[in-house]
Amino acid sequence: MRVIEQQRAHRILVLNAKGGCGKTTIATNLACQYACENQQTALIDYDPQASSTHWLDARPKGLPPIHCVKAGHKSGLTTRTWQLRVPVGTTRIIVDTPARLEAMTAAKLIREADTILIPVMASPIDIRAATQFLTELTKYPEFRNSKKRIAIVGNRVRKNTKSYKYLESFLKDLDIPFISSLRDTQNYVRAAEEGIGIQELKLKSAKEESAQWYSLVRWIEDDLEAKPA
Repeated sequence: MRVIEQQRAHRILVLNAKGGCGKTTIATNLACQYACENQQTALIDYDPQASSTHWLDARPKGLPPIHCVKAGHKSGLTTRTWQLRVPVGTTRIIVDTPARLEAMTAAKLIREADTILIPVMASPIDIRAATQFLTELTKYPEFRNSKKRIAIVGNRVRKNTKSYKYLESFLKDLDIPFISSLRDTQNYVRAAEEGIGIQELKLKSAKEESAQWYSLVRWIEDDLEAKPA
């Protein structure tokens, strides 16, 4: 009898050492986009504040399911491997991380990731922090000795401002793609309060944001389709 091997889930790591840059916003809305596209999606929450977990707890029943893995606190009742498991058939895994990530955990997550997304806000303070973080990231052998895809996602961006121009100038000096600029809008706050993605927010004003998430996922998926099976 021929055994069909299950395809490995593509793992997307949302990572930045600075707090308040929008990692949970990226992780939850990306997971929602994949779930809405009928991908078997898991969201692993490494943040002890458990913001992604609370978002999923508030998620209304009947919406596309997203499996939650509560990784921020170690359970004394099960092994760590069992605690971090995802359901059989999972195709996309989104990993949300805290600001201060322990070095060994960071190395493990970088090693396991296929795609790394780095949220950056358009302010001088955040850009300086991102520069330092990217420098530190390249020191990890798990990152240097691999062909992982990495991209910057601009978060809470207001175009035609000095801060945005500063962000664009900073990114031009990096050999890292800048794949999306998420608008500074209260729609993300509304969606988070309801436990939904901005794609599920039934407001005309959210259409532009929905299109951005579709484009972000296409950037990830186009690379997967280009790779040999």
